[in-house]
Amino acid sequence: MRQSIIWVLVFILGTAALAGPVINSPTGVLLDASSGQILWGKSSEEKRHMASMTKIMTLIILLEALQDGKFTLEDKVTVSEEAKRQGGSQIWLEMGEMMSVKDLLYSLAVGSANDSAVAMAEFHSGSEAAFVEKMNAKALEMGLVNTHFVNCNGLPEKNHRVLEGDHYSTANDLAIMTYYAYKLLLFAELVSTYEYTVRPGQKGQVVLYNYNKLFLKGYPGADGVKTGMIEAAGYCLSASALRNGQRFVAVVLGAKSNSERYKDTVSILDYGFNNYQSVLLANKDLLLNQIEVKHGQKTKVALYPKENLSVTLEKGSDAKPEVILEIKQYLKAPVKKGECVGVLKAKVGEQIVNEVDVIIGEDINKATFYQEVSRSFLKLMGINKD
Repeated sequence: MRQSIIWVLVFILGTAALAGPVINSPTGVLLDASSGQILWGKSSEEKRHMASMTKIMTLIILLEALQDGKFTLEDKVTVSEEAKRQGGSQIWLEMGEMMSVKDLLYSLAVGSANDSAVAMAEFHSGSEAAFVEKMNAKALEMGLVNTHFVNCNGLPEKNHRVLEGDHYSTANDLAIMTYYAYKLLLFAELVSTYEYTVRPGQKGQVVLYNYNKLFLKGYPGADGVKTGMIEAAGYCLSASALRNGQRFVAVVLGAKSNSERYKDTVSILDYGFNNYQSVLLANKDLLLNQIEVKHGQKTKVALYPKENLSVTLEKGSDAKPEVILEIKQYLKAPVKKGECVGVLKAKVGEQIVNEVDVIIGEDINKATFYQEVSRSFLKLMGINKD
């Protein structure tokens, strides 16, 4: 049983949108990171190898575990022979070497270290194969049905494979992965770091420079995310830029050169910033509504959006977004702060373009026997104290 409250909000926004960007890469996409809306795409559901952009999902699995307290940044990881013998980008881990989770995460994100990815996968799940199964399960949980992983670092299957099948994703799926990852603690810091040193002052010191340096240093507001390049994939990039609180994510796959993927990424992001505006519909820090709680020490509880609810509209659009609050009709104490009791949806036209959970703002314990008796008596007398 649900009840709905609908607000209609009208916005007059700027000037008319221009035509979409022209890119040479075979596939690309633009996503608004405030709402998760896909705003533009070119062959964006075409399955392609994504090389080291694989590590976006690797980071998602690891950072969720870190967030859940399964390990800490200071924990030490013992390097296996399998991790040591990864090719491509690496920090030349040695079998038996012990390195902190923090150093391995930064080397994975900044230096795209394939050996660090395997070391962390084994640390997390006991084996890389078990970890990659979790990557595939997470992709399905996120609705990314056009994505499949056979390793945790994106090396060619002929060189490194731990599961059967092909290694692929799409521009759409990778943009959604990036959007999801930005909700996790430490992700934004990792992917925006330009330089990081492992084993500082020790034998084997390595200074890592972000493979995404052309974008990070060259585009206003650039703050991530991940490059990828192997022969089977071409030059790939998931790129994020933040200006005046508005973040867009652009993904290109299969470019012919580093300069082409950079040029195409700039074209896509410029199109986003020039033609779209994010509109905040509900603030997670502001009271949304109050609903009744049966048999509680308090009879009503405050509701809040779990996250900000936004929509992104073309400048000059006459669209009239609706905000729809759907909550449970009946709540019974005890209830806990942060408990999800409904959903807040943003609707443009006939399409739901964004939604966030609605949560309880405070703990409410069960009413005492005296409270229940007192309320029943007052109700019988026709007195309502609430």
